[in-house]
Amino acid sequence: MRSGDEFAGRYVLKEVIGAGRSGNVWLAHDTVVGQDVALKPERIEGDRQTAVRRLLGEPRAMAKFRDHPHVVTLYDVVTVPQDGNGGGDRHGDGEGADTYWFVMEYVPGGGLDRQPPMSPLRAARIGAQLAEALAALHEAGIVHCDVKPANIGLSRRGTGKLLDFGAAYRVGGTETITANGPFSFTPDYAAPELARGNVPRPASDVFCLATTLHALVTGSPPRGGETEKDGDPSRKGEDAERLRYWKAEQGVVEIDAAAVGPLAPVLTAMLQRDPRQRPDAAEVRQLLEAITGPEPTTRQGTSARRPRRHRRLLAAVLGLSAALALGLVALPDQADGDGDGGGGGGGGQATHESDRSRLDEDTSIAKQSALIGDPHTADLCALADPTSLGRFGEAQVDAEYGNFDRCDVLIRPDDKTRIDVSIRFRRGSPPETSEPARTIGEIGILEDPPESDECGLALLPPVGDVNGILVGIRVNVEDGSVAGGTATLCTIADAAARSAAEVLNQGPLPRRSTPYPDASLAWVNACELLDAKALSVIPGIRAAAPEVGVGNWDCEWFSDVDDLETEVSFYRDQVSAEYGAPIRLSGYDAFVVPERNGEDTCTVFVKYREYGDNNAETAAEMLRLYVGGQRPMDELCDMATELTASAAAELPAPPAR
Repeated sequence: MRSGDEFAGRYVLKEVIGAGRSGNVWLAHDTVVGQDVALKPERIEGDRQTAVRRLLGEPRAMAKFRDHPHVVTLYDVVTVPQDGNGGGDRHGDGEGADTYWFVMEYVPGGGLDRQPPMSPLRAARIGAQLAEALAALHEAGIVHCDVKPANIGLSRRGTGKLLDFGAAYRVGGTETITANGPFSFTPDYAAPELARGNVPRPASDVFCLATTLHALVTGSPPRGGETEKDGDPSRKGEDAERLRYWKAEQGVVEIDAAAVGPLAPVLTAMLQRDPRQRPDAAEVRQLLEAITGPEPTTRQGTSARRPRRHRRLLAAVLGLSAALALGLVALPDQADGDGDGGGGGGGGQATHESDRSRLDEDTSIAKQSALIGDPHTADLCALADPTSLGRFGEAQVDAEYGNFDRCDVLIRPDDKTRIDVSIRFRRGSPPETSEPARTIGEIGILEDPPESDECGLALLPPVGDVNGILVGIRVNVEDGSVAGGTATLCTIADAAARSAAEVLNQGPLPRRSTPYPDASLAWVNACELLDAKALSVIPGIRAAAPEVGVGNWDCEWFSDVDDLETEVSFYRDQVSAEYGAPIRLSGYDAFVVPERNGEDTCTVFVKYREYGDNNAETAAEMLRLYVGGQRPMDELCDMATELTASAAAELPAPPAR
């Protein structure tokens, strides 16, 4: 097999991206649906009936979680007969014998074992996503058994993905899915009960996740001393190998508390030697979200509020924080990994000093959470200062354009030029690998990657992004041209950021003096306008995993087919002839606007209610829905129109005129 070859009549091979148990893993392009995929071979050896049954256990386990956002997606299984039709064994790919090729979602960059250490907050965020995936596996009666950095990937959007189910074990079953032994595990990351050959249990995955998170932050699992890193061939001696297995069997754990910071008490709970003393995966997710804030992509139909139950668990875990704060601490020997012994082992008692430290930290977090507050009542335009921007031209605040998460300042250097300074709430957290270019008081200023026709900055709060809302500033030219190009735009962005930071340094963002009216779309949850049945008009859509915007004012879904995606959001503007002739959808005037800007999209605007804006002109609140992807424009517009009709039908009854 070579790059450029066609496999199974539809997959064009691009490059080797890894090595599996049975040969090279290829990056390929699916010419039928127009997406990149990963092709992983699994060869049949030995007794055919037994081997096939065990080998197919992995894809069958993965298929159960096809729609889960944090489990890698299996698209298909392609069989290559023994005669090698479709690819031979000439280049060491292992397909000469009976081979099954797993066609899987391509995760860029491979496993996280190839990545440099990350911050504790980023590891906590990824850990919460993986804990959600493990909770789903455990509910379905499956234990992964081999959670480690090499088996975790990141999607293009930076979310964690659980990879490789080759070692998975069915709770209540009699064998693993893998074909290379009773149980498969990696000693540096394995729970003691796994290393001893006892029956895997959901708590085993919790232990493995903890050792993995420690490695993501520090570069090595918490085994103490020098350990062989996963996939590192430099240590092959028998003594070193025996030591690795001995540490795994004994449950030796030494946490670098100084390095893992806020993760230390949670990892301590997860790494208890007695599996009965560990929190379950759902509780782990809650504990990690208590560090980072809930995951931005809150699922449709679920509450973002944390149950009270985790507070008691977290309080118990935090009792260990005082001892862990001293540095490297070996956990006390409690019971054996089988759960036969008593709990034993004092969990360490928090001193008054550590309690005060924790209180100070909580106070700091509470202060920062209040910096933005409820976006529905926040006055975002309080961050806009037209006076400071007046040196670039006539500046005027426009508070009635776009979604409710933005406030604009329009600058007119001359009669032909208009510059738009957009100040927006952004869902997300500060990038963990980037340092602010500068700080203004306690507010960090982070530069977005430069663009040829715009300049962007992000304002970072003093202590992480607890409530998941940042302030972004973007400057671009709407009409005409600007002398100095991007450099001038970045000078304007810097001035806007400085004014906004000065406001935030004074305390919480002010509230709106005039609240949105009760009839406003500002109080509507965009994600609740489309359910799975309505979204099914888009092939391959992941209806259960939307990306949710600030204030629930926009919601976006993605498909595994033809790069299709759709977003429903709200929009404010004056309705003009540029929108074209209206059609009627679910009792509303609607406007269909095809757009060809490098990537085809079709957008539909639904006029919901009219009102008088700040300039005493008639504006409208609108529902905005677009569909984009690699499909003909007429298909995109058909899907967009049908989806918009469904969404408009769910809007509250419009106010009487």
